[in-house]
Amino acid sequence: MAHSRQDAEIQAVKNGLYSNQWNDLTKGYKIFQDELCFYQDILLRGTKIVMPQKLRDPTLRIAHEGHPGICAMKTRLRTKVWWPKCDRDAENFCKACKSCVLVSTPNPPNPMKRRELPSEPWVDTAVDLMGPLPSNDYIFVIVDYYSRYKEVKVCRTITSSEIINQLKDIFSRLGNPVSITADNGRQFTSEDFKLFCSERNIKLYNTKLYWPQQNGEVERQNRDILKRLKIAQAEKKNWKESLREYMAAIQRQLPMIQDMTYSSEDSEMRDRDKELKEKGKEYADRKRRAVESELNIGEKVYVKSMHKSNKLSLNYEPISHTVESNKNGDVELRNDNTGQVVRRNILHLKRVEGQWKVDNGTEDIDAEHSNKSETDSD
Repeated sequence: MAHSRQDAEIQAVKNGLYSNQWNDLTKGYKIFQDELCFYQDILLRGTKIVMPQKLRDPTLRIAHEGHPGICAMKTRLRTKVWWPKCDRDAENFCKACKSCVLVSTPNPPNPMKRRELPSEPWVDTAVDLMGPLPSNDYIFVIVDYYSRYKEVKVCRTITSSEIINQLKDIFSRLGNPVSITADNGRQFTSEDFKLFCSERNIKLYNTKLYWPQQNGEVERQNRDILKRLKIAQAEKKNWKESLREYMAAIQRQLPMIQDMTYSSEDSEMRDRDKELKEKGKEYADRKRRAVESELNIGEKVYVKSMHKSNKLSLNYEPISHTVESNKNGDVELRNDNTGQVVRRNILHLKRVEGQWKVDNGTEDIDAEHSNKSETDSD
């Protein structure tokens, strides 16, 4: 009762109810004036207590005991208490709860961005490694993004020098491409490999960690190759011989790069490529329930835990990171404790909602980092 008597907002409501004089403090109350009444200086909306401003924060903390979700917390509050923007305050409280964020499910992915078809063959290529196989061999794959032509090499080792030697052999026959896309394996991030690409004026693009979809073309080719190897295993055939037969069949049916006659007006193939990619994008976005999400430079995020030791491990690491750059969902982050810079897909990040305060008719959020997901549900 004492808090209600001292609360300027509630006293203004009292004046509005009894004298029909409403001011800016009571904007959120006037539309409910037929439901409001006083009982021994306590303002009620129906049977629910209207909480004074000083008691709203403690009320939210009590309602969040046990860490219920947003809907459950709103239900807890609605049955007993009310104040303007109560639902929004409950939502923001849940979003700012670090413990809830660290065990929450990932955000929906961003809509897919399809790669444009290169201008001609052997411009953009992708490389990857498969293995180890049961024989302790590895398979090195390079794919042309224009023609889907691929070359496959069996390797006993996967050092940078071995990969470089394999590429030298391929490039001696087909020429140097303009770009190579590779994952973050040590072979492809080493100084030797970077120097090899630099000397040949080849642009090297390394995909984000834990995001093989960024190198999707070579991943699809890997699936085809792996399928043939499994068939050879099932038929008890020599897998190396089966792999050679598979590659020979492709090269008999499809022209080699140097034999292809390329037309700059190859519009029919380009139209077909765009149609297929657009259909694939629409299907994938619908299936994954993709939603466009953004992170601004300077915002704080938690990074998804990729190596869980047990069922109770957190979904996100408790150390916050600062967004250094964001290029179409490819986010560069700086660890706030160590200063280490990492790259992650935006799907693997959760925004730190920052400090907040209960809405008292001024600002909705008093955050170090903007809360972009506010709603006006009351």
